[in-house]
Amino acid sequence: DKPAVIRAAQVPLPPGAVENGEVRDVEVVAEALRELWTRGGFKSRKVYMGVGNQRVVVREIALPTMPEKELRQSLGFQVQEFIPMPVDEAVLDFHVIEETEIEGRQMLRLLLVAAQKAMVDTLVAAATSAKLEPLGLDLVPFALVRAVGVVGAGMELEERGGEAIVDVGAHVTNIVVHAAGETRFVRILPSGGRDVTNAIARALSIDDDVAERLKRGELVDESEITPDQAHEVSLQRATQFVDEIRSSLEFYTAQTQGARIERLLVSGGGSKLEGLLEILRQRIPVAVEPGRVFD
Repeated sequence: DKPAVIRAAQVPLPPGAVENGEVRDVEVVAEALRELWTRGGFKSRKVYMGVGNQRVVVREIALPTMPEKELRQSLGFQVQEFIPMPVDEAVLDFHVIEETEIEGRQMLRLLLVAAQKAMVDTLVAAATSAKLEPLGLDLVPFALVRAVGVVGAGMELEERGGEAIVDVGAHVTNIVVHAAGETRFVRILPSGGRDVTNAIARALSIDDDVAERLKRGELVDESEITPDQAHEVSLQRATQFVDEIRSSLEFYTAQTQGARIERLLVSGGGSKLEGLLEILRQRIPVAVEPGRVFD
């Protein structure tokens, strides 16, 4: 049977509770989670959580072929040179891309994931403080592939090229490239919809909350600024933002032999910015479409 959403709810967070994808105020976030469970009427308290911020590093590396159990046991001793944080302060995991031969040796190509332990502990603390039971923690880009990645094309997509998914949040944008569901590349940018709001506020000398409403196309009685003026500024900042996305994708195709991207899916609240899809289509020469859960 096709998956279906049975219950859904959302609760706004006050400014500063979560910044750049990291929990800053455990108790405020925990209180929001408690309200979320009440508002949504959710029965289970078992949860899976996602991380995607600047405290997470994803690197493609190659290590000698070995059994998975042995690889997990020895991972911390083999990867320090690849990550910008002490191994004993990191939570490590990996995703095997393929087994290959390099200079006559059997090697594993991996996506190594290293998350700062303190950041993970804070996220878990917010959930447990809300009386939730975390079962697992995943990388947001991996979840995006499962949620909106088009994998039905199967080998056809594998042969033609990959699919990129760009999820635009408030402070963080997750970029992931996959081929038929196999993750190939991950990059997490420290920018998103909030940067557009800030650009409008600075350029037009208005408060952030007014800039946010104008960005959404609302008329604001207490301001002489029109949504059209705000839209002009937002398009300028959005163009710079799209160029950051394009640079990340060009880096992937330049570094990966034979790699090319055939399609780009866009998701996240920041992707609703008027004109963003058109700028993406102008500056990135692939098919650009909104991501649709369960497609």
